[in-house]
Amino acid sequence: MDFHLSEDQQALVDAVQAILRDHADLPQAERLSYAWHDPALQALLAENGFLDAARSMGPLEAALVAFETARSLRSIEAMGSGLVAPMALPDRMVEGPVALAAERDLGRAIRNLTVARTLLVDCGEDSIVLPVDPGAVEQVASILGYPYGRFARAPDPASGQRIAGGGALLRQWWRTGIATEIAGAARAAIDFTIDHVTQRQVFGRAVGSFQAVQHRLVQRHGHARSTCYLAMRAAWSARAGDADIAVCHALLGIQPLLFDLHQFNGGMGVTTEHSLHFWTYRIRALQAEAGGLAGAALDIADRRWPAVEGANG
Repeated sequence: MDFHLSEDQQALVDAVQAILRDHADLPQAERLSYAWHDPALQALLAENGFLDAARSMGPLEAALVAFETARSLRSIEAMGSGLVAPMALPDRMVEGPVALAAERDLGRAIRNLTVARTLLVDCGEDSIVLPVDPGAVEQVASILGYPYGRFARAPDPASGQRIAGGGALLRQWWRTGIATEIAGAARAAIDFTIDHVTQRQVFGRAVGSFQAVQHRLVQRHGHARSTCYLAMRAAWSARAGDADIAVCHALLGIQPLLFDLHQFNGGMGVTTEHSLHFWTYRIRALQAEAGGLAGAALDIADRRWPAVEGANG
């Protein structure tokens, strides 16, 4: 079974892809960097309503936008502002870009904090909406494919707006977004690798002509495709269980995905001389968020086998 878009969804995807094609190449000065956030492209997508798709069309459409932007070489903040914030805070408008963090990580480096105007904080039972003062954020050097920042002084959670009981909903959409971005980055990295093994010659043959390479690329493509479908299902159903399953599936396939892609590119992409790292290091960064694999798996178990009050053992 395949996944077919409606006419409106296809028009949305086509429009996003057209904009991203016009911004496909990195500036020469940024090609050896680990990450490059494009504020002009971020603003272009926001001004044209693509980051408002969750409110104007629905969460599935917002996930489609996040998937497409995750395929770009340029770092674009579409998950937090385009999917997580409108779905986790349906009755509130927050200023984007949006960064996401757990309360225990407020003193650490946070993904997208240097470009964010709002930080959504997972506090377990509750969530907090914190405005971000750019002057209070220090840039952190990182190889992980996104701009990272740290507060010069960890903010007081009491200074933000606490959303009672909002933690679970924030984690649900955060995990949906993680699965979506992993699927998009994996798809782009696989396409890049297929192009490389088609052109690269060894022993007078294209690398991609060897069955061992073909079989493993098919497996990695299958993982990326199934991750995409599970992420889209989680966005469509708006069920926490679907989000947990999607992110668990995405994270379980990361190790063989990254190993094979770097190997088939001749060991390239581990450093910045090769564009592959823009996607693979983003995937590495995402695997540690929203509780990671263990957190999502435990939530699945708790939902499937809820604890019985007063049970022995």
